Amino acid sequence: MHHRTRQGWVLGSMLLASVALAQPIRLQCEVEGKFADAEAKAAPAKVAIELQVIGRHLYFTVIGPRPYEMRVSTLVTEDYEGTNLTSASQLGARRRHRASGQETSLLIERGSIELAAHNDVSVQGKLQRFKYTGKCKPPA
Repeated sequence: MHHRTRQGWVLGSMLLASVALAQPIRLQCEVEGKFADAEAKAAPAKVAIELQVIGRHLYFTVIGPRPYEMRVSTLVTEDYEGTNLTSASQLGARRRHRASGQETSLLIERGSIELAAHNDVSVQGKLQRFKYTGKCKPPA
């Protein structure tokens, strides 16, 4: 079996097991990012992504140094609009605060386990988009 296909299969299998048990899946990732308006990059970092499936909703928590940390889910509430971005090739979600427009988004490629994310953060009272990408390891 091809290595990329195996990793995608492992991630898909772990997701299905998570659905049944509501247990989080934890990925370790090495990421790099920068603010959309800035030329300078943020220091590369190691982050953990916890993915949990509860009912029909996906919950992602990125644990690491600022500004990489974020939470995103598919849940829709009075304050937040969550969107499931999952497809045959990707797993992810987007969350937008209805009043402020602040957005977080996270996508993981199933085959390569490549991460692409962004998080709108307040910098000196102004929202700025922090984008980052990285490579993750399959769950053990």
